[in-house]
Amino acid sequence: MGAEQGTAEPRDDVDVSHGPDATRICLDRPPVNAFTPEMLRYFAATVAQAQADARPLLITGASGVFSAGFDIKHPATDSLSVNALARKCVSAVQDHPGLTIAAVEGAAVGLGLLLATSADILVLSRHARLRMPEVTLGIASDVQPLRRFLPEPWIRRLCLLGETFTAEQMHLDRIGVTLCDPGAARARAEEVIAATGGLNVSAVRETKERLRE
Repeated sequence: MGAEQGTAEPRDDVDVSHGPDATRICLDRPPVNAFTPEMLRYFAATVAQAQADARPLLITGASGVFSAGFDIKHPATDSLSVNALARKCVSAVQDHPGLTIAAVEGAAVGLGLLLATSADILVLSRHARLRMPEVTLGIASDVQPLRRFLPEPWIRRLCLLGETFTAEQMHLDRIGVTLCDPGAARARAEEVIAATGGLNVSAVRETKERLRE
């Protein structure tokens, strides 16, 4: 599977497929799908190129992991540009006019968690591990995407202490997040896509604009 003609040059670590029902992006950089600057640039470009596409956008991770965030083992020479790329990725997901869904297995850490919570619909394995480790690295965390789904007390524990919690521990199903058994997040997200096939595209777009207000 690869990107359509006219899109960014395909990469092995970000698999993009364009089906009749949805565009699917799968992060695929073993072992934990950690981002490199090149991955960030490609991800942002891919989502931006789908702006005119009415199909839902599904974001997943390969090998039972969503994403461990930015790969700190390969530090960027220009941290400011990397931070800008990360913000561009988050904004691209939030600003996508169609329905966006994140299916999370394994770990969603740092930027990985920010991208997942930037989606409209969040599907989590009950055992998915959520963490914002930036404070332990001497970095200030971005919290805005987290507030789309997480209550403030959990955000404070994640971002001020760098603690790790499972989706089940946080009882996220009580606030509208879809929790499922381990290994079932992708299938559950596909069910959501199938269920939205008859939605009016213009109504979805306009509703998202009102939600952003």
